[in-house]
Amino acid sequence: MNFNVTLGSSLPSGSASALDAHFNVTSKLQKQLPVSIFLVGYVLGPLLVAPLSESWGRRPVFLLSFSVYTAFTLGCALAPSWPAFLFFRLMLGCAAAAPQTVSGGLFCDIYPDLRPRGMAVTLLGLTSNVGPLIGPIISGFSSTVRWQWQFWYALILAGVNWPMLLFMPETFAPVLTARSKKEARDTVQQSVTGLVAKKLSGLWSQAWVLTRPVWILSEPIVFFTDLFILYQYTIFFLYFGAYPLIFRGVYSLSDGVSALMFIPIGVGAVFAIFIFIAWDRYHQSSFEKGRSWALKEEYRRLPLACLGGPLFALSEFWLGWAAKPWIHWAIPALSGIPLGIGIDLTFLALNNYLTDAYGIYSASALASSVFTRNTVAAIVIPLSTNALYESLGTDWACTVLGFLCLALTPIPFAFIHWGPAMRKRSPFCQKLARIEDGDEIRTMADSLVR
Repeated sequence: MNFNVTLGSSLPSGSASALDAHFNVTSKLQKQLPVSIFLVGYVLGPLLVAPLSESWGRRPVFLLSFSVYTAFTLGCALAPSWPAFLFFRLMLGCAAAAPQTVSGGLFCDIYPDLRPRGMAVTLLGLTSNVGPLIGPIISGFSSTVRWQWQFWYALILAGVNWPMLLFMPETFAPVLTARSKKEARDTVQQSVTGLVAKKLSGLWSQAWVLTRPVWILSEPIVFFTDLFILYQYTIFFLYFGAYPLIFRGVYSLSDGVSALMFIPIGVGAVFAIFIFIAWDRYHQSSFEKGRSWALKEEYRRLPLACLGGPLFALSEFWLGWAAKPWIHWAIPALSGIPLGIGIDLTFLALNNYLTDAYGIYSASALASSVFTRNTVAAIVIPLSTNALYESLGTDWACTVLGFLCLALTPIPFAFIHWGPAMRKRSPFCQKLARIEDGDEIRTMADSLVR
């Protein structure tokens, strides 16, 4: 499901020429809107789906959001005008937020052990980063003449997801506890329609729940994690506009072939999974041997982000100074390998760290991350992609981005040193400790019954 919705985020970038020609789009600013308006949806969606998943449960939120995603994927294929197409893309982004934000909480529900939970979040991160890379390749080869085909393929993939989604059980502990009480039978149901109808009447009285992803941002761990991730995420999506400028402009490659230049990023993402697994095994072995460093929670995930940041910066310098007409196109394309390793290690380490630290509230913590990074990306991408690369050139544009990345690399090192103190002072982490003894779960279940 997550692969499906993240693939949809970048899908139009591979067939931009056919799409622009069909809707008579000539403005450079508007040409970036199909991707950036989707990211605006990513901004709005988490503010609703994450806190509701911590009130209604995970399953109804997944069902409702993916129903919207499927419907508006069809809408994009049948869009009669450019404004209608952009509106459908906005709604797609809103609906696509659920797997990005709620999955972390779902993994906390079903994996109390940190090791399998970490692997689950790792695979989620892999689909989050590989999905957007596959999108331009699909559209670049299938939709250069008839742009609608990309959305028909996306609709087929959505249909494949539906049987698995319909059989997915509820996992959120307070909802399951409430269901076990006789008076909760009419309040908590598996039916999405019934659940929404029952809960809407009390929604305004619980409006504070919907603000949780915003005020959790005041926590230093969440704020600085979001800062580091939003930079790499913004550059990642900016490259969906920059790669065509580089590989079509410098090397005169076709739409489909230039989309293949994203493959090294995917290769790097796969390498990152093996690095993650190797580190996880090494950490577990050191933990079992009682080594003092391995007993500290911050060393379970964060060293991977300490490696990911410099690799990401390296990839930007590499791309900038290797993309020359007299240098073979494969050399700058290979810069995608350290880019894929760097962004995946950073995402996996920091998202796992948030999930471990905030437990059942990780959906809100991750939602704040999705909110901030997509807010920035939605603004930066249409305004800066063409201006940045045309005014500075590929070499200096990438150099500026590389130095910005280097400025942020101390963040995971700081978490290793000060993370325990920040978690100790966190109101959310304190509440999570009370939840672990069961009292808070019963309180939340009672609130669902009332």
